[in-house]
Amino acid sequence: MQELKRSIANQDCFRASLLLAQYFHSTIQTVSFYEQQLNNWAKHAKAQLDISQADLANLDKLLHFFYVELAFSVDEKQYFAKQYSLLDKVLEYRTGIPITLAIVFRALAEKLGFISHGVNFPGHFLLSIELANQDLIYLDPSNGKKLSKVDIEQLYFNIIGEIEQEKMPPEALFGANCEEIIVRLLHNLKASYINAQQFPLALTAVNLLVQLCPNDPYERRDRGFLLHQLECSQVAVADYRYFIQHCPKDPASVLLAAQVKQLVAEPPAIFH
Repeated sequence: MQELKRSIANQDCFRASLLLAQYFHSTIQTVSFYEQQLNNWAKHAKAQLDISQADLANLDKLLHFFYVELAFSVDEKQYFAKQYSLLDKVLEYRTGIPITLAIVFRALAEKLGFISHGVNFPGHFLLSIELANQDLIYLDPSNGKKLSKVDIEQLYFNIIGEIEQEKMPPEALFGANCEEIIVRLLHNLKASYINAQQFPLALTAVNLLVQLCPNDPYERRDRGFLLHQLECSQVAVADYRYFIQHCPKDPASVLLAAQVKQLVAEPPAIFH
């Protein structure tokens, strides 16, 4: 965990995402293997594209290199499959989801002199690119498409629904730091593993979230749910109580209070 936290503090999302993948399967190659692969792509891009400065023309060259020559893409049919949130699998199969494709593209772009930021846009992770003497360029990491402000506002309201006289808040386009990106990636993994009913791996994800966000009662609630599913009911009670104490007005607290009462009344399991 210390190495993961160190990479997050250094704002090295590429390395942090690879370290994260190690928690979920033991067959991953070393982090340095994938870092060398990224370095090789960067060398190839420099030699082939002749990118001398971070301008719009060279950004177009890089987008073509990443999405056409390297053929990174999303799998629309299995959008929420867990492997697309594991960066080693994304690198091996060159298929991911917006956030993991953004992590790879940013890491490559920065080696070529571009300044980029992840954008924790609701429902669909985005990228922004800084170019000299231009407004920020916003990209859809799914396919590298440039997004106008009109495109972004339409995407925003498609996701959250139309609200009369509501405007897209400026913070929707704020750059995300590495911790925010890793937390979002962990939420994706948690949801994927719960959906696949792989509760031990979902518990791994939520335990990491609790370590990164120790004061978030919703992570404690989710950990309680997973511990309950894994028949660790008495341990789950502490997390449920933490959530109830910190979120007494949440509708879920009433239901969980009844659940805690029932769990406390259950006799502890006896192992022979």
